[in-house]
Amino acid sequence: MSYGYQFGRTIDPTTNSFIESTTNFTNGQLNAAMVLFDGFRIRNSKEQARLNALASRESLEDVKNNSALQIATAYINVLFAEEQVEINRNQLALANTQLEQISRLVEIGLRPENEEFAVQSQVAQSGYQLVLQENIRDQAYLSLKQLMFVDPSMPLQIQRPDFNPADLEDPSVLRADAIYNIAVQTQPMVKAAQFSEESALKGESIARAGMIPSLRLFGGLSSAFSNNFLDFQNPDLSNAMLVPGTSQVVQINGVDQVLTPYTLEGIEFNTVPFWDQLNRNFGRNIGVSLQVPLYNNHNTRIGMQQARINAEQSKIQSEQVRQQLKVTIESAAQSARAARQQYLAAGEALSSQEAAFQAASRRYELGAGNLVEFTTAKTNLDQAQNQAVIAKYEYLFRMKVLDFYMGKKLTLN
Repeated sequence: MSYGYQFGRTIDPTTNSFIESTTNFTNGQLNAAMVLFDGFRIRNSKEQARLNALASRESLEDVKNNSALQIATAYINVLFAEEQVEINRNQLALANTQLEQISRLVEIGLRPENEEFAVQSQVAQSGYQLVLQENIRDQAYLSLKQLMFVDPSMPLQIQRPDFNPADLEDPSVLRADAIYNIAVQTQPMVKAAQFSEESALKGESIARAGMIPSLRLFGGLSSAFSNNFLDFQNPDLSNAMLVPGTSQVVQINGVDQVLTPYTLEGIEFNTVPFWDQLNRNFGRNIGVSLQVPLYNNHNTRIGMQQARINAEQSKIQSEQVRQQLKVTIESAAQSARAARQQYLAAGEALSSQEAAFQAASRRYELGAGNLVEFTTAKTNLDQAQNQAVIAKYEYLFRMKVLDFYMGKKLTLN
Protein backbone atom coordinates (compact mmCIF):
# COMPACT_ATOMS: atom_id res chain seq x y z
CA MET A 1 0.00 0.00 0.00
CA SER A 2 1.14 3.56 -0.72
CA TYR A 3 -0.33 7.01 -0.13
CA GLY A 4 0.99 10.33 -1.39
CA TYR A 5 0.55 13.76 -3.05
CA GLN A 6 1.45 14.97 -6.53
CA PHE A 7 1.93 18.67 -7.27
CA GLY A 8 1.83 20.73 -10.50
CA ARG A 9 1.52 19.23 -13.92
CA THR A 10 1.58 15.51 -13.63
CA ILE A 11 -0.20 12.36 -14.69
CA ASP A 12 -3.25 11.29 -12.80
CA PRO A 13 -2.43 7.71 -11.74
CA THR A 14 -6.03 6.63 -12.23
CA THR A 15 -6.78 8.25 -15.63
CA ASN A 16 -3.27 8.52 -17.12
CA SER A 17 -4.18 12.05 -18.27
CA PHE A 18 -2.10 15.18 -17.66
CA ILE A 19 -3.54 17.47 -15.03
CA GLU A 20 -2.39 20.70 -13.39
CA SER A 21 -3.41 20.34 -9.76
CA THR A 22 -2.61 18.74 -6.48
CA THR A 23 -3.60 15.09 -6.40
CA ASN A 24 -3.66 12.78 -3.44
CA PHE A 25 -3.59 9.15 -4.39
CA THR A 26 -3.56 5.66 -2.92
CA ASN A 27 -2.16 2.56 -4.63
CA GLY A 28 -2.43 -1.02 -3.48
CA GLN A 29 -0.81 -4.18 -4.84
CA LEU A 30 -0.79 -7.82 -3.81
CA ASN A 31 1.81 -9.96 -5.57
CA ALA A 32 2.70 -13.62 -5.23
CA ALA A 33 5.29 -15.84 -6.85
CA MET A 34 6.17 -19.51 -6.71
CA VAL A 35 9.33 -21.21 -7.83
CA LEU A 36 8.62 -24.01 -10.25
CA PHE A 37 12.26 -25.02 -10.73
CA ASP A 38 15.52 -23.52 -9.52
CA GLY A 39 17.99 -26.35 -9.80
CA PHE A 40 16.70 -27.82 -6.48
CA ARG A 41 18.24 -24.89 -4.59
CA ILE A 42 15.34 -24.54 -2.15
CA ARG A 43 15.06 -28.28 -1.51
CA ASN A 44 18.79 -28.62 -0.92
CA SER A 45 18.82 -25.53 1.30
CA LYS A 46 16.04 -26.98 3.41
CA GLU A 47 17.87 -30.31 3.67
CA GLN A 48 21.11 -28.53 4.56
CA ALA A 49 19.34 -26.60 7.32
CA ARG A 50 17.94 -29.87 8.67
CA LEU A 51 21.40 -31.46 8.68
CA ASN A 52 22.87 -28.42 10.42
CA ALA A 53 20.17 -28.67 13.08
CA LEU A 54 20.93 -32.37 13.59
CA ALA A 55 24.67 -31.65 13.80
CA SER A 56 24.03 -28.96 16.43
CA ARG A 57 21.78 -31.31 18.37
CA GLU A 58 24.44 -34.04 18.38
CA SER A 59 27.07 -31.49 19.42
CA LEU A 60 24.85 -30.59 22.36
CA GLU A 61 24.54 -34.28 23.26
CA ASP A 62 28.33 -34.58 23.09
CA VAL A 63 28.65 -31.69 25.54
CA LYS A 64 26.12 -33.40 27.83
CA ASN A 65 28.01 -36.70 27.64
CA ASN A 66 31.33 -35.03 28.38
CA SER A 67 29.76 -33.22 31.32
CA ALA A 68 28.34 -36.50 32.60
CA LEU A 69 31.75 -38.15 32.28
CA GLN A 70 33.41 -35.25 34.11
CA ILE A 71 30.88 -35.47 36.93
CA ALA A 72 31.30 -39.25 37.12
CA THR A 73 35.07 -38.78 37.30
CA ALA A 74 34.70 -36.20 40.04
CA TYR A 75 32.36 -38.56 41.90
CA ILE A 76 34.91 -41.38 41.69
CA ASN A 77 37.57 -38.97 42.94
CA VAL A 78 35.38 -38.23 45.97
CA LEU A 79 34.95 -41.96 46.62
CA PHE A 80 38.70 -42.43 46.34
CA ALA A 81 39.39 -39.50 48.66
CA GLU A 82 36.84 -40.74 51.21
CA GLU A 83 38.45 -44.17 51.27
CA GLN A 84 41.91 -42.65 51.58
CA VAL A 85 40.72 -40.64 54.58
CA GLU A 86 39.28 -43.77 56.13
CA ILE A 87 42.53 -45.68 55.58
CA ASN A 88 44.60 -42.85 57.09
CA ARG A 89 42.21 -42.62 60.02
CA ASN A 90 42.65 -46.34 60.66
CA GLN A 91 46.41 -45.96 60.32
CA LEU A 92 46.37 -43.17 62.89
CA ALA A 93 44.27 -45.29 65.25
CA LEU A 94 46.68 -48.19 64.78
CA ALA A 95 49.64 -45.90 65.45
CA ASN A 96 48.01 -44.67 68.68
CA THR A 97 47.39 -48.26 69.75
CA GLN A 98 51.02 -49.10 69.09
CA LEU A 99 52.09 -46.04 71.04
CA GLU A 100 50.08 -47.23 74.03
CA GLN A 101 51.64 -50.68 73.77
CA ILE A 102 55.20 -49.38 73.49
CA SER A 103 54.58 -46.98 76.37
CA ARG A 104 53.62 -49.89 78.62
CA LEU A 105 56.69 -51.86 77.52
CA VAL A 106 58.92 -48.84 78.23
CA GLU A 107 57.38 -48.44 81.69
CA ILE A 108 58.23 -52.01 82.66
CA GLY A 109 61.67 -51.70 81.15
CA LEU A 110 61.26 -54.12 78.26
CA ARG A 111 61.88 -51.42 75.61
CA PRO A 112 64.16 -48.41 75.51
CA GLU A 113 62.64 -44.95 75.78
CA ASN A 114 63.90 -43.88 72.33
CA GLU A 115 61.55 -46.42 70.71
CA GLU A 116 58.59 -44.62 72.31
CA PHE A 117 59.81 -41.37 70.78
CA ALA A 118 60.04 -43.06 67.36
CA VAL A 119 56.47 -44.33 67.61
CA GLN A 120 55.31 -40.86 68.69
CA SER A 121 56.89 -39.57 65.50
CA GLN A 122 54.90 -42.15 63.53
CA VAL A 123 51.70 -40.98 65.23
CA ALA A 124 52.46 -37.39 64.29
CA GLN A 125 53.22 -38.40 60.70
CA SER A 126 49.99 -40.39 60.52
CA GLY A 127 48.08 -37.37 61.83
CA TYR A 128 49.69 -35.17 59.19
CA GLN A 129 48.77 -37.63 56.44
CA LEU A 130 45.18 -37.71 57.72
CA VAL A 131 44.91 -33.92 57.58
CA LEU A 132 46.43 -33.95 54.09
CA GLN A 133 43.95 -36.54 52.83
CA GLU A 134 41.05 -34.64 54.41
CA ASN A 135 42.11 -31.54 52.48
CA ILE A 136 42.28 -33.58 49.29
CA ARG A 137 38.79 -34.94 50.02
CA ASP A 138 37.42 -31.43 50.59
CA GLN A 139 38.92 -30.31 47.28
CA ALA A 140 37.34 -33.31 45.55
CA TYR A 141 33.95 -32.35 46.99
CA LEU A 142 34.42 -28.76 45.83
CA SER A 143 35.24 -29.90 42.29
CA LEU A 144 32.13 -32.09 42.25
CA LYS A 145 29.94 -29.23 43.48
CA GLN A 146 31.35 -26.87 40.88
CA LEU A 147 30.64 -29.32 38.07
CA MET A 148 27.09 -29.77 39.37
CA PHE A 149 26.61 -25.98 39.83
CA VAL A 150 25.96 -26.48 43.54
CA ASP A 151 26.69 -23.79 46.12
CA PRO A 152 30.07 -24.72 47.65
CA SER A 153 28.74 -23.88 51.13
CA MET A 154 25.86 -26.35 50.82
CA PRO A 155 26.49 -29.63 52.64
CA LEU A 156 26.80 -32.55 50.26
CA GLN A 157 26.89 -36.18 51.23
CA ILE A 158 27.32 -38.69 48.45
CA GLN A 159 26.01 -42.22 48.40
CA ARG A 160 28.80 -44.76 48.50
CA PRO A 161 27.90 -47.63 46.18
CA ASP A 162 28.39 -51.22 47.17
CA PHE A 163 30.49 -52.64 44.40
CA ASN A 164 33.29 -55.16 44.08
CA PRO A 165 35.93 -54.48 41.43
CA ALA A 166 36.24 -58.22 40.99
CA ASP A 167 32.71 -58.17 39.55
CA LEU A 168 33.75 -55.80 36.76
CA GLU A 169 34.06 -57.22 33.29
CA ASP A 170 37.50 -58.49 32.36
CA PRO A 171 38.80 -55.92 29.83
CA SER A 172 41.08 -58.52 28.26
CA VAL A 173 38.02 -60.07 26.59
CA LEU A 174 36.92 -56.72 25.16
CA ARG A 175 38.25 -56.04 21.68
CA ALA A 176 39.06 -52.45 20.83
CA ASP A 177 37.64 -52.79 17.30
CA ALA A 178 34.34 -54.09 18.66
CA ILE A 179 34.12 -51.16 21.09
CA TYR A 180 34.96 -48.80 18.24
CA ASN A 181 32.17 -50.22 16.05
CA ILE A 182 29.71 -49.55 18.86
CA ALA A 183 31.09 -46.07 19.57
CA VAL A 184 30.82 -45.03 15.91
CA GLN A 185 27.08 -45.73 16.10
CA THR A 186 26.46 -44.16 19.52
CA GLN A 187 28.90 -41.30 20.08
CA PRO A 188 27.34 -37.89 19.30
CA MET A 189 30.66 -36.43 18.15
CA VAL A 190 30.77 -38.93 15.26
CA LYS A 191 27.16 -38.25 14.32
CA ALA A 192 27.72 -34.49 14.42
CA ALA A 193 30.74 -34.81 12.12
CA GLN A 194 28.74 -37.02 9.74
CA PHE A 195 25.86 -34.54 9.58
CA SER A 196 28.30 -31.68 8.98
CA GLU A 197 29.87 -33.63 6.13
CA GLU A 198 26.46 -34.25 4.53
CA SER A 199 25.57 -30.58 5.01
CA ALA A 200 28.72 -29.52 3.19
CA LEU A 201 27.80 -31.80 0.27
CA LYS A 202 24.39 -30.12 0.11
CA GLY A 203 26.18 -26.76 0.05
CA GLU A 204 28.00 -27.91 -3.06
CA SER A 205 24.67 -28.76 -4.75
CA ILE A 206 23.27 -25.37 -3.73
CA ALA A 207 26.22 -23.57 -5.28
CA ARG A 208 25.87 -25.63 -8.48
CA ALA A 209 22.23 -24.50 -8.78
CA GLY A 210 23.49 -21.01 -9.59
CA MET A 211 24.39 -22.23 -13.10
CA ILE A 212 20.97 -23.76 -13.80
CA PRO A 213 18.04 -21.78 -15.30
CA SER A 214 15.13 -21.07 -12.96
CA LEU A 215 11.41 -20.96 -13.76
CA ARG A 216 8.88 -19.03 -11.66
CA LEU A 217 5.11 -18.53 -11.70
CA PHE A 218 3.89 -15.09 -10.66
CA GLY A 219 0.58 -13.26 -10.26
CA GLY A 220 -0.80 -10.10 -8.73
CA LEU A 221 -3.75 -7.87 -7.91
CA SER A 222 -3.76 -4.06 -7.99
CA SER A 223 -6.03 -1.04 -7.67
CA ALA A 224 -5.78 2.73 -7.06
CA PHE A 225 -7.64 5.82 -5.82
CA SER A 226 -7.29 9.53 -6.77
CA ASN A 227 -9.22 12.57 -5.66
CA ASN A 228 -9.18 13.78 -9.32
CA PHE A 229 -10.96 10.71 -10.60
CA LEU A 230 -14.28 12.33 -11.62
CA ASP A 231 -17.54 10.55 -12.35
CA PHE A 232 -18.21 11.72 -15.94
CA GLN A 233 -21.02 9.23 -16.39
CA ASN A 234 -23.18 10.88 -13.74
CA PRO A 235 -22.92 14.71 -14.13
CA ASP A 236 -24.54 17.01 -11.60
CA LEU A 237 -26.95 19.29 -13.59
CA SER A 238 -28.57 21.02 -10.64
CA ASN A 239 -26.66 24.27 -11.28
CA ALA A 240 -26.44 23.99 -15.08
CA MET A 241 -27.87 26.69 -17.42
CA LEU A 242 -27.99 27.41 -21.12
CA VAL A 243 -25.86 30.38 -22.04
CA PRO A 244 -26.52 31.99 -25.49
CA GLY A 245 -23.58 32.63 -27.72
CA THR A 246 -22.99 35.12 -30.60
CA SER A 247 -25.89 35.17 -33.07
CA GLN A 248 -25.14 34.78 -36.74
CA VAL A 249 -27.24 35.27 -39.87
CA VAL A 250 -27.42 32.25 -42.07
CA GLN A 251 -29.45 31.46 -45.14
CA ILE A 252 -31.84 28.58 -44.98
CA ASN A 253 -33.55 27.82 -48.31
CA GLY A 254 -32.54 31.26 -49.57
CA VAL A 255 -34.04 33.02 -46.57
CA ASP A 256 -31.86 34.84 -44.00
CA GLN A 257 -32.27 33.42 -40.52
CA VAL A 258 -30.72 34.42 -37.20
CA LEU A 259 -29.01 31.42 -35.57
CA THR A 260 -27.97 31.64 -31.91
CA PRO A 261 -25.83 28.84 -30.39
CA TYR A 262 -26.28 27.85 -26.73
CA THR A 263 -23.84 26.10 -24.40
CA LEU A 264 -24.66 24.25 -21.18
CA GLU A 265 -22.54 25.64 -18.35
CA GLY A 266 -22.39 24.95 -14.61
CA ILE A 267 -22.10 21.17 -14.96
CA GLU A 268 -20.33 19.61 -11.96
CA PHE A 269 -18.72 16.17 -11.65
CA ASN A 270 -18.28 14.47 -8.30
CA THR A 271 -15.24 12.38 -7.35
CA VAL A 272 -15.87 8.66 -7.71
CA PRO A 273 -16.16 7.15 -4.20
CA PHE A 274 -13.19 5.27 -2.76
CA TRP A 275 -14.59 1.75 -2.99
CA ASP A 276 -16.06 2.39 -6.44
CA GLN A 277 -12.64 3.53 -7.65
CA LEU A 278 -11.06 0.39 -6.26
CA ASN A 279 -13.58 -1.70 -8.17
CA ARG A 280 -13.12 0.26 -11.43
CA ASN A 281 -9.31 0.26 -11.23
CA PHE A 282 -9.02 -3.35 -10.09
CA GLY A 283 -6.47 -5.27 -12.20
CA ARG A 284 -5.00 -8.77 -12.33
CA ASN A 285 -1.86 -10.27 -13.80
CA ILE A 286 -0.40 -13.74 -14.09
CA GLY A 287 2.57 -15.16 -15.92
CA VAL A 288 5.79 -17.14 -15.85
CA SER A 289 9.38 -15.95 -15.86
CA LEU A 290 12.47 -17.78 -16.98
CA GLN A 291 15.91 -16.68 -15.81
CA VAL A 292 18.93 -18.07 -17.58
CA PRO A 293 22.32 -17.36 -15.94
CA LEU A 294 24.83 -16.29 -18.58
CA TYR A 295 27.60 -14.39 -16.82
CA ASN A 296 28.05 -13.00 -13.29
CA ASN A 297 31.78 -12.33 -13.13
CA HIS A 298 32.52 -16.00 -12.31
CA ASN A 299 30.93 -15.64 -8.87
CA THR A 300 28.94 -18.84 -9.27
CA ARG A 301 31.98 -20.84 -10.35
CA ILE A 302 34.01 -19.44 -7.46
CA GLY A 303 31.17 -20.32 -5.08
CA MET A 304 31.16 -23.87 -6.41
CA GLN A 305 34.88 -24.20 -5.85
CA GLN A 306 34.57 -22.87 -2.29
CA ALA A 307 31.70 -25.25 -1.60
CA ARG A 308 33.80 -28.13 -2.91
CA ILE A 309 36.67 -27.16 -0.64
CA ASN A 310 34.27 -26.99 2.33
CA ALA A 311 32.98 -30.45 1.46
CA GLU A 312 36.50 -31.87 1.34
CA GLN A 313 37.38 -30.21 4.65
CA SER A 314 34.25 -31.60 6.29
CA LYS A 315 35.08 -35.06 4.97
CA ILE A 316 38.62 -34.82 6.38
CA GLN A 317 37.33 -33.55 9.73
CA SER A 318 34.81 -36.38 9.92
CA GLU A 319 37.55 -38.92 9.23
CA GLN A 320 39.79 -37.26 11.83
CA VAL A 321 37.02 -37.59 14.43
CA ARG A 322 36.73 -41.31 13.66
CA GLN A 323 40.47 -41.85 13.74
CA GLN A 324 40.84 -39.93 17.00
CA LEU A 325 37.99 -41.95 18.48
CA LYS A 326 39.69 -45.17 17.41
CA VAL A 327 43.01 -44.12 18.95
CA THR A 328 41.26 -43.04 22.16
CA ILE A 329 39.40 -46.34 22.47
CA GLU A 330 42.55 -48.39 21.82
CA SER A 331 44.34 -46.43 24.54
CA ALA A 332 41.36 -46.77 26.89
CA ALA A 333 41.21 -50.54 26.34
CA GLN A 334 44.95 -50.90 26.99
CA SER A 335 44.69 -48.71 30.10
CA ALA A 336 41.80 -50.83 31.40
CA ARG A 337 43.79 -54.05 30.92
CA ALA A 338 46.80 -52.51 32.67
CA ALA A 339 44.59 -51.20 35.49
CA ARG A 340 43.15 -54.69 36.08
CA GLN A 341 46.61 -56.19 36.28
CA GLN A 342 47.72 -53.47 38.70
CA TYR A 343 44.60 -54.04 40.81
CA LEU A 344 45.23 -57.78 41.05
CA ALA A 345 48.91 -57.22 41.80
CA ALA A 346 48.12 -54.59 44.42
CA GLY A 347 45.69 -56.98 46.11
CA GLU A 348 48.33 -59.70 46.32
CA ALA A 349 50.88 -57.20 47.61
CA LEU A 350 48.45 -55.97 50.25
CA SER A 351 47.79 -59.52 51.46
CA SER A 352 51.51 -60.17 51.70
CA GLN A 353 52.21 -56.93 53.57
CA GLU A 354 49.36 -57.58 56.00
CA ALA A 355 50.83 -60.99 56.82
CA ALA A 356 54.33 -59.51 57.12
CA PHE A 357 53.11 -56.76 59.43
CA GLN A 358 51.27 -59.19 61.68
CA ALA A 359 54.38 -61.33 61.96
CA ALA A 360 56.62 -58.34 62.64
CA SER A 361 54.14 -57.01 65.20
CA ARG A 362 54.08 -60.33 67.08
CA ARG A 363 57.87 -60.58 67.08
CA TYR A 364 58.17 -57.04 68.33
CA GLU A 365 55.65 -57.60 71.12
CA LEU A 366 57.51 -60.74 72.19
CA GLY A 367 60.82 -58.94 72.08
CA ALA A 368 62.18 -61.03 69.23
CA GLY A 369 62.15 -58.16 66.73
CA ASN A 370 63.46 -54.63 66.74
CA LEU A 371 61.76 -51.31 66.06
CA VAL A 372 63.34 -50.92 62.63
CA GLU A 373 61.75 -54.17 61.41
CA PHE A 374 58.40 -53.21 62.91
CA THR A 375 58.48 -49.69 61.43
CA THR A 376 59.49 -50.99 58.04
CA ALA A 377 56.66 -53.52 58.05
CA LYS A 378 54.13 -50.83 58.99
CA THR A 379 55.41 -48.43 56.34
CA ASN A 380 55.20 -51.16 53.73
CA LEU A 381 51.66 -51.97 54.85
CA ASP A 382 50.61 -48.33 54.61
CA GLN A 383 52.03 -48.08 51.11
CA ALA A 384 50.35 -51.33 50.08
CA GLN A 385 46.99 -50.08 51.36
CA ASN A 386 47.34 -46.80 49.46
CA GLN A 387 48.43 -48.59 46.30
CA ALA A 388 45.49 -50.99 46.60
CA VAL A 389 43.01 -48.10 46.85
CA ILE A 390 44.65 -46.27 43.94
CA ALA A 391 44.60 -49.43 41.81
CA LYS A 392 40.97 -50.12 42.76
CA TYR A 393 39.63 -46.77 41.63
CA GLU A 394 41.93 -46.57 38.64
CA TYR A 395 40.51 -49.90 37.49
CA LEU A 396 36.97 -48.68 38.14
CA PHE A 397 37.55 -45.44 36.25
CA ARG A 398 39.09 -47.16 33.23
CA MET A 399 36.20 -49.60 33.00
CA LYS A 400 33.68 -46.75 33.21
CA VAL A 401 35.46 -45.03 30.34
CA LEU A 402 34.97 -48.16 28.24
CA ASP A 403 31.31 -48.28 29.27
CA PHE A 404 31.01 -44.66 28.15
CA TYR A 405 32.32 -45.45 24.67
CA MET A 406 30.08 -48.50 24.45
CA GLY A 407 27.06 -46.27 25.08
CA LYS A 408 26.27 -47.76 28.49
CA LYS A 409 24.73 -45.76 31.30
CA LEU A 410 27.28 -44.51 33.82
CA THR A 411 26.49 -46.37 37.04
CA LEU A 412 28.44 -48.10 39.79
CA ASN A 413 25.80 -50.45 41.18
